[in-house]
Amino acid sequence: MQDSTTALAMDGYTSNVPAFLTKLWTLVEDPETNHLICWNTNGTSFHVFDQSQFAKEVLPKYFKHNNMASFVRQLNMYGFRKVVNIEQGGLVKPERDDTEFQHLYFLQGHEHLLELIKRK
Repeated sequence: MQDSTTALAMDGYTSNVPAFLTKLWTLVEDPETNHLICWNTNGTSFHVFDQSQFAKEVLPKYFKHNNMASFVRQLNMYGFRKVVNIEQGGLVKPERDDTEFQHLYFLQGHEHLLELIKRK
């Protein structure tokens, strides 16, 4: 039986990647959920579109809740930061419900870096 800090990586080997990060990677990578969560064009961050729909449809499939605030709190605990659009100065609400998050070690195509992400 695995504890929550040991997860089965995509290629089948066991690593010390927390379950939250493994699930996050899986849902960002899943083409079926791209309308609600996906990588940015250069793979250095990910977007969550329509937070209420994301929380209702996607979160319960991967987590034991459908609470967007809990999801964001988890991201913050692992050092993810919200990306603020310069043009908007962080003060103007974007046209669509689009929130972008990034972490130095959460990069598309570099799943091996997940091991470097530590909980605060």
